[in-house]
Amino acid sequence: MTLSDVAAGPARGEVGSGSDFTRLMAAARLAGALVVQPRMGFSDPARMRDGLLATKRATDWVVGTITVDSYTRVGDELSAVRAIRDRIALNGYPITAYSPHTTRWILDSARADGFPVQVRHGSARPQAITAALALVGLDATEGGPVSYCLPYGRTPLADSVRNWQETCRFLADLRATGREPHLETFGGCMLGQLCPPGLLVAISVLEALFFRRLGLHSVSLSYAQQTNAEQDEQAVAALRALACELLPGTDWHIVLYTYMGLYPTTAPGAARLLAASADLAVRTGARRLIVKTEAEAHRIPTVAENIAALRMAADAVRTTASGPLSRPATPDNPVYAEARALVHAVLNLSDDLGDALLEAFRRGYLDVPYCLHPDNAGRTRSHIHADGRLMWSEIGAMPIRHVLDGHRPPRLTAAGLHEALSFVQRRYDENLPPGRPLRAAAPADAHPRAAQTAHARPAAHAAQAVQTPQAPVSPACPAPSAAASGGMTMSLSSSGSAGAPAALPTSPDVHLSSPATKAILKVQNRMLTAARAFLAERGFIELLPPVIGPVTDPGTRGSKQVDVDFYGHKYKLMTSAILYKQASLLAFDKIFYIAPNVRLEPLEGAVTHRHLAEFHQIDVEIRDGRREDAMALLEELVSYTVADSARHVSAELELLERDADAFRDVAAGAFDRIAHREATTSLLDLGHPQDPGAEIDWQGEEILSAKASRPFFVVDYPKGSRGFYDREDPQHPGSLRNFDLIAPEGFGELASGSEREHDYATIVTRIRETGENPAKYGWYLDLARRGLPASAGFGLGLERFTRYVTGCAEVWQASAYPKVPGVVSP
Repeated sequence: MTLSDVAAGPARGEVGSGSDFTRLMAAARLAGALVVQPRMGFSDPARMRDGLLATKRATDWVVGTITVDSYTRVGDELSAVRAIRDRIALNGYPITAYSPHTTRWILDSARADGFPVQVRHGSARPQAITAALALVGLDATEGGPVSYCLPYGRTPLADSVRNWQETCRFLADLRATGREPHLETFGGCMLGQLCPPGLLVAISVLEALFFRRLGLHSVSLSYAQQTNAEQDEQAVAALRALACELLPGTDWHIVLYTYMGLYPTTAPGAARLLAASADLAVRTGARRLIVKTEAEAHRIPTVAENIAALRMAADAVRTTASGPLSRPATPDNPVYAEARALVHAVLNLSDDLGDALLEAFRRGYLDVPYCLHPDNAGRTRSHIHADGRLMWSEIGAMPIRHVLDGHRPPRLTAAGLHEALSFVQRRYDENLPPGRPLRAAAPADAHPRAAQTAHARPAAHAAQAVQTPQAPVSPACPAPSAAASGGMTMSLSSSGSAGAPAALPTSPDVHLSSPATKAILKVQNRMLTAARAFLAERGFIELLPPVIGPVTDPGTRGSKQVDVDFYGHKYKLMTSAILYKQASLLAFDKIFYIAPNVRLEPLEGAVTHRHLAEFHQIDVEIRDGRREDAMALLEELVSYTVADSARHVSAELELLERDADAFRDVAAGAFDRIAHREATTSLLDLGHPQDPGAEIDWQGEEILSAKASRPFFVVDYPKGSRGFYDREDPQHPGSLRNFDLIAPEGFGELASGSEREHDYATIVTRIRETGENPAKYGWYLDLARRGLPASAGFGLGLERFTRYVTGCAEVWQASAYPKVPGVVSP
């Protein structure tokens, strides 16, 4: 079957050429097939890789899954990194804590012939996760501003809506690269159980509309199997009808989840429930089924148990008769009437669907029963009828009174709530026929909030020791202990309030009051004191650099510059003070700055652990200096500053669990050197796709850094890989007289430097070779024409240097007011 065949299919066929997921789903639609998919995630890369390969071989129509762990879900990357370091198993794959190199290794074999993989995560702050999955070539994921907020913690709904708006726009932008991103709603599940289907359908449809209005063209609408098969059929029919009405011109399908509440505890009961969900999927025309295993009630399933569940579901599908589904008739469908009333009530609140969702929860138009989130009104209650149907007992302010019958069951007692939660579990474990009722829950006026803990989503599985992964994993950075972090680590329980995440900055009060932050900034202060003293003793003059100017460093490697209106003239915020450093040598022979820089890094910078949009450099320049002079000075500066910090802020380093032995080799002689050519060859031998004609990318630097025990230099970058100001080696044309300093232990690049071009004609030629217009550099070229001195120098990243000395997991932790790429912050 070709892509043109898929696109010509009977149900809309806008299939992106770059998406394995959308191609498979389009093919399944044409073939009338049900695609099965596990809920699978392991923190051991080798085990995750084996799981994907086994999934791929399990059956014909199947999608692979990488389920993210609970730490990563809530943004607590410090704990994920610590678990990797300590070889402790998590309840999923920490995609932002591992290097993209590791994740690509997991994916390469499984995806060799187009096998699709979806990332499932459960995060109200999905930006870093989404950037990480896109970075490794994935483009299918799931979630939503409501469904990945209310059940999972206390992230304000307004924050979740904003986060998901940013994520949807980021995914939509992937379409410009030829990829067709796919986003699945989670709204059809919510708390997993006891939410009547009309509300599940409404939230699933609203989230799909939210995705579509923000530029996504391929979506799936979810629904989780509930307590009554007939009511579930009505729900899926309602979901299909509303999608037909409200999502024209969209590539959509329905995904059914096997029951997400308390699962049967016996193997036969679990098998019966899985078979019932497969039967429901086929009879309702769902296109994809997320399966669960016999182990769900007890522990995290193994690879073998996941594969057995996939095959069991596939077998159940083959034994269920199905026929073509037409657009369902809906007037007598009570779930459709209820869901449609809710959807249109929300849509009428605002043209901006994000604002409409916030207003709907504020008014109580959307109100999830038994949900304790602060933005949920909490005035609705549900009840399971004796025949298993989920019914409303209280509807609060939801605008559905006109579509419901007048009868309302009484409230549940705490005991009744427990019985309702275990309704499906007991029915399938006891193998009761659908018509036979279970014991009814006792009515009373007890408030169900007292029993919330009975049905809260379970905490993550206990950590288990695992063997050392066999994958090529970049070592994780040391991280502050829980005691030192002052709220920077978080309990795995999804129902607790969120602490400050390590992957993204929190509010200034939490960040600045953290003992870890205080310790890191105190170390940084000492490092600045030491660096200034070191340079002053050697005759360097500190100058204050400009913050804006008519032009700035063009060689900023993929980041964007920021324009400033300077009295009608377009100026730039400084991305680097390199041009001004050369000019400053007209006043003094040795100068340095503590220079602020602003670079709008690509969104992937949010997951590299070492990029900031605003940062500082210790910028140094030496008149008549050569590359060797700059490298020797940098080496001495780093050694001196590290030794001074170990001596004067040892208590802070101990608090941060930074072992002083890590610095033992820093002062043990000259740093090693490796040519760019050798570094590239080494990376290619390791399987990293490094372009020999380009600078080493950050993933490559991380790989080389992880192999080293002390800092080292990479020298002789090829011409064209860096800015016009790096001097070409006259003895070796095509090679630059420049260098990078790489820290050990996986911390990556600390500094860059070079000899500078200072000849006017050569500078103009080099500017033109890079495609730049020399006229932009008028003031600088005027100086060069009159005579710039020969020089060499470097820029040492202060926050990166601090991260190395303190051992913190993220470079943003070394900033009092961090600006992470793509993250709006004070």
